[in-house]
Amino acid sequence: MKIRVAIVDDKLINRNTVKSILLDNLHIEILFEYVSGIDFLEDLKNTGENIDIVLMDVEMPELSGIETIKRARISMPHIKFIVLTVFEDSDKIFEAIKAGAHGYLLKEDRAIDTIEAIKSVYEYGAVPMSPIVARKVLAFMSANPVNNNEPLNENPLSKREMDVLNLLVSGKRYKKIGDLLFISPFTVRRHVNNIYDKLHVKSRSEVITLVYKQKWV
Repeated sequence: MKIRVAIVDDKLINRNTVKSILLDNLHIEILFEYVSGIDFLEDLKNTGENIDIVLMDVEMPELSGIETIKRARISMPHIKFIVLTVFEDSDKIFEAIKAGAHGYLLKEDRAIDTIEAIKSVYEYGAVPMSPIVARKVLAFMSANPVNNNEPLNENPLSKREMDVLNLLVSGKRYKKIGDLLFISPFTVRRHVNNIYDKLHVKSRSEVITLVYKQKWV
């Protein structure tokens, strides 16, 4: 039986590149391709049962790949998602993992890496990552752990810091947060740094984990 794959990427050249990698493989069949997360989600009720693996881009108009994964996993938990992106920054890596991605590959990886990643996820439930991504994950896990095993006695953040935190957790970028709160991106960054210091975290992914654990949003 072939591994049934769907591709979600807004750029035609990217979809064609992925197809050129996979088309001649005897173990993989490309069933569907979508130009956006919204198109994919809208068609999911009709096609979802036939899909084993989805190769998902991260940055797409209207709906990001990470948010698309979150929504799709609710209705189709059997589908495995492999992020295929140019972004290697830590926040996107951990946001994708938290959303339910089963692998995180960079588009610059060799074709054989993509094929092996699909097979390993489908056959063994592996979590394939590009070497540079794996190093970042290992570095993150080796660092001092977030001290959030016990609930904090009280929320140490000011009202303005909570305003920034809520927008940060919702995925807003610094400029957008500044626009919504009528402050400069520099001031937003200062608030974020204060939030990180007070909560003893080092990244957006750690902050999200702590915020939901403490049920502050």
